[in-house]
Formats: sequence, C-alpha cells, structure tokens
Amino acid sequence: MPEVAREHEERAAAEERAERAQVLVQERRFPLAQRIGQLLLEHRDGLVMDSWSEYWLGEVAETIDNRDTATKRARFTGWVESFVRAVHGHARERNRPSTTTEEACRALALATEFTYQQRPEIPRQVQRSQTGNRPERERRRTRSGRRSA
Repeated sequence: MPEVAREHEERAAAEERAERAQVLVQERRFPLAQRIGQLLLEHRDGLVMDSWSEYWLGEVAETIDNRDTATKRARFTGWVESFVRAVHGHARERNRPSTTTEEACRALALATEFTYQQRPEIPRQVQRSQTGNRPERERRRTRSGRRSA
C-alpha cells in the first residue's frame, strides 16, 4: 500500500504544479485580457450573442476591475477566452457573422487572436494497446487468414 499512496501523492503534486504553472501563464496575459475585455464591453452592441456568450461577457463585465489575486486574474483571462469560443460557436451554428459593426469586428478579431495565439498544436498520439501490440487494423493477414503482428 505505501507504493500506491506514494504514487497518489506524486500525481497530486504534479497536478498542483501544472495548475500553478497555468495560473502564472494566464496571469501574465491578464493586462492584455483586461484591455480586450474593455474593448468587447465598449462594442457589445455590435456583437451577435447567444445566452452562453452573454453569460461569459457578463462575467467579464462584473469582474474586470476586481482582480486582486493571481488566481482571479487567471480566471478572468479564461472568461475572455470562453466568450470568444462561445460567440464564434454561435456564429457557426447560425451561419451568420458574429459582429454587426466594424468596431465590434476589430475588438472580436483582437480577442480571437489573443485566445488562439498561444495554443500549441499538439500532434495526435498513435493509438497503441497497453501490451505494445499494434492495433488490430494494422496487423497483416497470414495465409491461414489470421492476423499477425
């Protein structure tokens, strides 16, 4: 049992380190997120929103000036990103533009660039079995009709 407990503690510590690192990254982005949030709020009448994007923009509006800890600043940055994803998702669903004014279009373009600029593209992992054997579809058939590795 001590081995299982140690593995659990190590995993919990690794998760905590990853969370702290994410907070630091988002906190560094906060000043720009705050300025973008202000622009989105200034031009909100030109944004085409559904209930989700209205919710996220509401969170931005309520908290834009009240971010006194690293965690709160990181959370705010995430809300700006959530708004961007929601407003673009709504536009895709409706097959319509997400803005109605040039100013709102510029503000949303900045917010979109902010949201997606620092997202690394993660290569897809090759599916493998836990035994190390190749997946069934990658195995060749033998003369007997069976599959071999």
